[in-house]
Amino acid sequence: MQKERKIRLHGWAAPWIYPTGRFIRDFLVKHGEGYAQEIWRKLKEARASEGLSCCSLQSFRTNYIYVLKRLGLIESVRTERVRAEWHSRVYYQIVPGKEKALEWNAPQKAFDPRRGLGAKRYKREKLKAEVETRGRPPKYFREVVSK
Repeated sequence: MQKERKIRLHGWAAPWIYPTGRFIRDFLVKHGEGYAQEIWRKLKEARASEGLSCCSLQSFRTNYIYVLKRLGLIESVRTERVRAEWHSRVYYQIVPGKEKALEWNAPQKAFDPRRGLGAKRYKREKLKAEVETRGRPPKYFREVVSK
């Protein structure tokens, strides 16, 4: 008898699952606004029901909320203070007219096209760009580029 393998795929890297960017868009279209942790919890529930894992909240904020803000797809609407010792909740909504933007399918790739290269090639390309801007290579440049 063969053991059943669990598939562990994340976000836009797996084209046959519901991409995270579109999930966020659909959530905000349905609810009008939401804060990062609320959207992340719903995403986590949806992925768990499909037997898939989900990123951490910090990763979600960094890889999606920050990127979507920089792409101009979402904007902060209001800030709410829940408790004095906690951080404020920042509520986001979709920028009017951006509901059907193509960037929702793969926001990280739209933000930085090199992200579609794969981890090793991305690191090489990022280092090459750093050399071009700084004019001198960092200490570990030769090791990474030669691989």
